[in-house]
Amino acid sequence: MARIPEDLISQVRERVDIVDVVSGYVKLKHSGDNHLGLCPFHSEKTPSFNVNSSRQIFHCFGCGVGGNVFSFLMRMEGLAFPQAVKRLADQVGVVIPDDEPSPEEVRRRLEREELAEVYEQATRFYHDILLADPRGAQARGYIRRRGFDSEAVRRFRLGFSPDSWDALCEHLTSEGTDLDKARQLGLIRRSDKTGNDFDMFRQRLLFPIEDLSGKVVAFGGRVLDDSLPKYINSPESALYHKSRLLYGLYQAKQAMRRERAVIVVEGYFDHLALVQAGIEHVVATCGTALTDDHAKILKRYVERVVLLFDEDAAGQKACFRAMPSLLQQGLEVMTLSLPAGDDPDSCVRREGAEAFLQRLNEARSAIEVHMEVTLEQAGDRAEAQARAIDTVLQMMQRVPDDIQRNLHLGQLAQRSGVTVELLQRQLERTQVEDQPPAPRPQPAPRPAVAPRPVEPEEIQGDFKAQKWLLTLMLADGGVSGTVEEQGIDALFDNAVCQKVAQQIQRAHAEQREPGEWMLDQCEDPRAQDLLTQLLVREQELVSDDIEKIFGDCRQAVVRSQLKQRRAELHTQMRAAEQHGDSEKQTACLQELTRINRELKRRG
Repeated sequence: MARIPEDLISQVRERVDIVDVVSGYVKLKHSGDNHLGLCPFHSEKTPSFNVNSSRQIFHCFGCGVGGNVFSFLMRMEGLAFPQAVKRLADQVGVVIPDDEPSPEEVRRRLEREELAEVYEQATRFYHDILLADPRGAQARGYIRRRGFDSEAVRRFRLGFSPDSWDALCEHLTSEGTDLDKARQLGLIRRSDKTGNDFDMFRQRLLFPIEDLSGKVVAFGGRVLDDSLPKYINSPESALYHKSRLLYGLYQAKQAMRRERAVIVVEGYFDHLALVQAGIEHVVATCGTALTDDHAKILKRYVERVVLLFDEDAAGQKACFRAMPSLLQQGLEVMTLSLPAGDDPDSCVRREGAEAFLQRLNEARSAIEVHMEVTLEQAGDRAEAQARAIDTVLQMMQRVPDDIQRNLHLGQLAQRSGVTVELLQRQLERTQVEDQPPAPRPQPAPRPAVAPRPVEPEEIQGDFKAQKWLLTLMLADGGVSGTVEEQGIDALFDNAVCQKVAQQIQRAHAEQREPGEWMLDQCEDPRAQDLLTQLLVREQELVSDDIEKIFGDCRQAVVRSQLKQRRAELHTQMRAAEQHGDSEKQTACLQELTRINRELKRRG
């Protein structure tokens, strides 16, 4: 099978949930962000097999095996990497070519790359205008009045489209860019009257919308005054599918994993205000309702979703419309009411981040709010109340957890006066009619690839310290750069650690997220096992003094190397003694003395 393009591998990875795949082979029990079960790769009675939904990885703390969804399938079914990717691609509707890509497939791939480059050119052009161009002075003043600093502008690469019909057209032409590509993306359009091209965005503040890999694929544009429409977004294209993207998700992924929660707001400025206040785990909808695809993506990173929409009827409707998709993914859905007249932007500015976070802690269950509002709107008429109860039950049946659903039924019974037993029967009828349960996949055979025994090389030296240093490299690109300056060989005496360190450095150099990308790049199963162990335990990194930790780890590795050399010298001295080589014995003894002194000095 031909080498699968990286963009197709990414599409498969983004659409597949490792928990669903592993559940077809292993009975898993949900525990926080993790799912636990008996390891399929070795015999055990106490579960040590861990599937991490936010990282989309698995790791067994018993036998050490680990990897991502592709490597799991490879081990279970005895597949090569391309075969595993293709099998999962078939399940999620991604077409993988069987043979060498045809000229047409190569052309389409190159065209996507060219389209992405056009968006990058447009992003740089509009961003530069906002930062320093005289044409962006009005927008810079607007941003300052809204209370945003230059750091937010630079981090999210905000831009400004000047008051011109063809500023972008002229810029792209000067760069030698094919304008037909810009037309395909909706960045420029051709006038039916004159036949001339004109810019889609004019005199608007632009918010670049990025995909999960950080590439700009669309713009959201806002006027600086009260003219309408207030917002316009890029049309869908070969790069942009609004039902699969959320504004700010690329930047928020790490914070979402850390907090196990995400705040979903409606507006770009609401998003920026929270981020500028230090609240990082926030995303915004791109002018569309939350979809099933959005919910599946969020599920990979969080357990709780706080919907923070406008307080008006439209905002409430959007909140209730988003709930089914989120609930079906097993997410805890909360909603938060703000003071009258406030939106997230104004509220966090007036109250500050600490008070706003306290508000978030007081968020209410979205199901309870939905129940309360729906029953209140029904009034006193029995017929209306019955319809309202049925509406609430239809929402409840989206909750996959039996205990949570039963508790909500108790609340509904208390509010409505209808017995829990009657509500339960009606709920069961609703489930049968609206959402028949899918058959549970049968457990598959034992793995086709037996787990690899731990080799002596993996436990030599101060392996714990080296793993700790690798964890620091994953978390901080600066530490990775320091390791590169001082040399991998000087810091790692373990071959597997050296391989992983090299991959981490490459990921940071190419501005990729180390974890997910590296698991696809690791061909050595030992490196995959080590990497997943590091990723599972990465959140244990709690110290802020990175430099001190780095120094401590380096000292530990040096001590390990000295101890290893000491052991070698003892062996050489015994051999010299057997051969009567007193000169060699003396040389070894002198070096051994220096090493012992150095070890004592280093503690």
